[in-house]
Amino acid sequence: MKNEKGQALIEFVLILPALIFLIFATIDFGRILYTKNHLESRTGDILSLLADGKSYDEIKNQINYQNPYPIELKLDYGSDGYLTIDMSGVVDLITPGLNLILDDPYPVKITRVVPYES
Repeated sequence: MKNEKGQALIEFVLILPALIFLIFATIDFGRILYTKNHLESRTGDILSLLADGKSYDEIKNQINYQNPYPIELKLDYGSDGYLTIDMSGVVDLITPGLNLILDDPYPVKITRVVPYES
């Protein structure tokens, strides 16, 4: 029988970097999905502020209130009776090496088209 005292330690050391990468990548993808969901939920806030007669600057200040990363907002009133809402934000990646696959900071963008009455 051979002496195998260090085998488990060597296997653990070989697997540990891949495990850490997967854990941090999961956290990053969760943060990306959270940011996308946050931007989509702000669409309803924008529509209610528009219904209250708020200006573009007031709306932009309201959606960026207490937000760690600024949300870029673009409102486009089409002549066809539709309003296009473009919003974008960023997520700073924490996973080492993931910036080789994804942009860092990762841009998150949404576009919503809603009918409006002028």
